[in-house]
Amino acid sequence: MMADWGIEWLRPLWLIGAPLALLAGVLVTIMASGLARWHRIIDPDLMIALTRLGHVTGGRRDHGPWLLGFSGALIALGLAGPAQRDPDAPALRNLDTVMVLMDLSPSVVEGGGLDDAQAAVSRLIDRHGMRPLALGVYSAESFLVSVPTEDPAALQTVIAVVDEQTMPVGGSRPDRALDLASQTLEDSAAVRPDVVLVSDGGGTGPEAQDRARQMAAKGMRVSAIFVAPDGPPYGMPAPNRDGLLAVTDAGGGITVDATNIGRLEAVLSERNGDAKSDPEQRSLRFIDRGRWFLLAALLPLGFMFRRRRTT
Repeated sequence: MMADWGIEWLRPLWLIGAPLALLAGVLVTIMASGLARWHRIIDPDLMIALTRLGHVTGGRRDHGPWLLGFSGALIALGLAGPAQRDPDAPALRNLDTVMVLMDLSPSVVEGGGLDDAQAAVSRLIDRHGMRPLALGVYSAESFLVSVPTEDPAALQTVIAVVDEQTMPVGGSRPDRALDLASQTLEDSAAVRPDVVLVSDGGGTGPEAQDRARQMAAKGMRVSAIFVAPDGPPYGMPAPNRDGLLAVTDAGGGITVDATNIGRLEAVLSERNGDAKSDPEQRSLRFIDRGRWFLLAALLPLGFMFRRRRTT
């Protein structure tokens, strides 16, 4: 029924309190035994006298525990945050940016790993188009291809045409690429950004690890896709998966193979700008109806304070 009304729970853990409050009311009612215990310890004649004087009322069922339990259940429902989306809420831009850094050093583009790198990046773009995407490429130097954009088709075109002629210089400096990513994300005011290195691990030394550690301290998570070349060209460095692992460990992310990036997709999906999980956005996008449940909880409490009639 709540789904039919468009109700979403902002703080669903409080829902546990509703059945607990009702259960407490039932247990107290069952355990209450009226004047049975008093009859065992007070002289019968004294009990009759107290009853005639109006100091004792017997044979009356106490509804107090039921009313308290029902009121507690309504309060729990109110605290759970039943809310409806505000049709007049402003449309906010998703700031959970993903920045992809693509290694175009000779060991990747000439070693047979470029196709796998392109396929992996293309899949990331398709699966995470709901988050703004930025793209950078690097070898010995780093270049920003695209600032964060919500148009994945434009990036797909760029990925499809990169080749061994794209970069003007050779080498592999992922530390400079991470510097580029950090500056780009800061300039775009990204809130919970992810950086993904797509590389064979070339150049992943202490400098890259230090950059990843600094970025993690700023809330930028660094992950990697390992591209294994068919065979590195003569004179080129061998693939270094352990180097990528060290970088992503420092950056708080994970390393996956280009042929199986499912685990990375799951990690990236954790950050989707969900308004229900962001306290700063809930008040903008949702109308909290919990106050009406709290007001309704006063009604059963009012019955407990009504004047009792004497006979």
